[in-house]
Amino acid sequence: MDFQNKVEYWLLLGLSNLFFVLRKFNTRLPSKFLSFLLIYFIPLRKDVILKNLKIAFPDYSQEKINKLLKEVYRSSAKTLTEVIFLRKYKESDVWNLIEFRNFNIVEEKLKEDKGIILLTAHFGNWELAALAVGLSLKNKNLNVLVKQQRNPYVTKWLNKMRTRFGNTAIPLGASVRNIYKALSDKEVVGVVGDQRGPKEGLRIKFFNRDTAVYPGTAAIALKLKTPIIFTITVRDEKGRYTMFFEEINYKEIEGNLDEKIQQINQIYMGKLENYIRQYPEQWFWMHNIWKY
Repeated sequence: MDFQNKVEYWLLLGLSNLFFVLRKFNTRLPSKFLSFLLIYFIPLRKDVILKNLKIAFPDYSQEKINKLLKEVYRSSAKTLTEVIFLRKYKESDVWNLIEFRNFNIVEEKLKEDKGIILLTAHFGNWELAALAVGLSLKNKNLNVLVKQQRNPYVTKWLNKMRTRFGNTAIPLGASVRNIYKALSDKEVVGVVGDQRGPKEGLRIKFFNRDTAVYPGTAAIALKLKTPIIFTITVRDEKGRYTMFFEEINYKEIEGNLDEKIQQINQIYMGKLENYIRQYPEQWFWMHNIWKY
């Protein structure tokens, strides 16, 4: 298994080096090359994407679904290409790609001397967004909750990119204790919350379908009375991003603890669904969120 992991890592490094060469000729060439591979030669998780698209958009014709599939691959190729380049970006390169909308919400909450949960999703370029937020925080640390990849060498490569401007990567597993500590220390924690939850766990409505989600983020916020700010990063036609911030105000939510956790998750997934409907190609449809 370790040999396989090393081979996969070497292939990733080879691909990234090839992209840097292609970029010298045309800045858009690497993503076009990768999208060509994904559409015609290496259709990663095609069955999962098609299943998800048909569930989310039952009124779409097969022709429209197939067209959207290609757009999803093109968007995924752009995101992956950008992630590969992020490991060599300077701060100025980050700001050339992204701008904030309503970041004052974060700044105002920081003035209250509390920790903050930034709740985002696999949409647009979440890795770029985390770097930009980390660069914008003054005297505060951004702790990014990350999922360990099967390949430890790839995980190390990704985490090196994620932490190059000072962010801290918190691996899933030991995450709860570290999240509590970060929020108790009045720091900022970034959570990508659109992962599939356990089969017998909490369910909410997402594209009119019962969907399993994780209750942990909402439970922690309720216990520590931590502000939750929904944020998402949208790519425009020129390849630049706008990052939106909006507070999920749960103070007036009524019910017992479980009911409040469910309502917070429903609000979050509802906001995410609104953006997906506007920019369907920019969500990570390769994730088998409706596995059960």
